[in-house]
Amino acid sequence: MDKHYCICIGRKFGSGGRNVAKLVADRLGIRVYDRDLLKTASESSGFSESFFDEADEEKTRKGLRSLFMNHLTGSGLTNNYLSNESIFKMQSEAIKTIHEREDCIFIGRCADYVLRDCDRMLNVFIAANLDDRVDRICRHAGDELNQRKALSLIEDIDRRRSSYYNYFTGRTWGDPAVYDICLNSTVLGYEKCAEIIATLATERLRI
Repeated sequence: MDKHYCICIGRKFGSGGRNVAKLVADRLGIRVYDRDLLKTASESSGFSESFFDEADEEKTRKGLRSLFMNHLTGSGLTNNYLSNESIFKMQSEAIKTIHEREDCIFIGRCADYVLRDCDRMLNVFIAANLDDRVDRICRHAGDELNQRKALSLIEDIDRRRSSYYNYFTGRTWGDPAVYDICLNSTVLGYEKCAEIIATLATERLRI
């Protein structure tokens, strides 16, 4: 049996998956890893963290404004130094290293596939009603996005996440059959989602 357990959380853009992950982490007293994986991978490989940003599952710059501008212009970050496959492999090694070291939560980055042989893993997917996701994105972006533009952004980011996941795993992103549990944050709310995940993890992962 694996010494440490992990919870892997996939999420629709705007569903609040990161918020839920942080609430679960607070309940269980563990850390959440998302973009932090880029730093870990870059440190272990000797390459700049910017290289790993190029192979991000969203392939976008930080911040909603930059995210939206990339979406509008169709500009993307090019892979001049490392192939996506090489960077994915390095990120995967970082995920494995973290898992060997501590109990934790991974957000995205195909962590459920990377750790597919782990016998103490809970695989979760967070979704939400589309109208709710649009409203959340608009609230976070302030005056930068209206509802029409937010909807377009959601469709684009979901497509990118799906393509990234499907390409590297051979699975179907968001397919309920892939996950142990799928939750709707619109129906349940962040706190209830976190409660369900933490309770299920405690029971199934022998915490």
